[in-house]
Amino acid sequence: MQRRKKGHASATPEQHPRQTMSEDTMKKTLIVFHSRSGYTRRAAQALAQRLDADLDEIRIVQPLAGTLGYAFCALESLLHLTPALRPSTRDASDYPLVVVGTPVWFWNLSSPVRSWLAGNRLAKGRFAFFCTMGGSGAGRAFAAMQELAGGAARATLALTDGQIDAGADAAIDAFVRALRAAPSAATAPAAGCAAVASSAGAARAGTARRVLVAEHRHIL
Repeated sequence: MQRRKKGHASATPEQHPRQTMSEDTMKKTLIVFHSRSGYTRRAAQALAQRLDADLDEIRIVQPLAGTLGYAFCALESLLHLTPALRPSTRDASDYPLVVVGTPVWFWNLSSPVRSWLAGNRLAKGRFAFFCTMGGSGAGRAFAAMQELAGGAARATLALTDGQIDAGADAAIDAFVRALRAAPSAATAPAAGCAAVASSAGAARAGTARRVLVAEHRHIL
């Protein structure tokens, strides 16, 4: 049975109907993310708490667990496939700022987030990205996200699993400050990435085997 194809993702309308809210009750920021191992979810929740943001988790129609699921994740990310998604619970076009989060799968953008970005138009200057990873791959993931979004992100944040386990407060707080800055002054990568860059560089300096093990653990 064919499970994945390239192109825009489809959704089943009977599941997870979108929530609509008045301007008086709606928050100003939406955080959209996919998480398989839980690290991206933890980062999204930390950001939502600081930004007083709504959360919308990207879910695929046919999730697979275990070794088979791991194999599909690797294949989809490497081949840039777009799995079908369940309907979003929020309408991203209703928010002045949308923050999109992804895990890095085999040094690439995760396939569920690729599907979401391919099917949602983001307003120029009103989106930002973050990613979580076992060791490296943030640069390639962010490049793919910006290509799909059709422009540069207001800010970006890359976190390793180890940083998230340790709290990552300094990097997350710097990212939040960049998001709260005036859009005209925040079109470059966020200051929050400075500390991350050095740790990611150190991870890349390790052996290929250590990085591969880290990525394997991250997807699982």
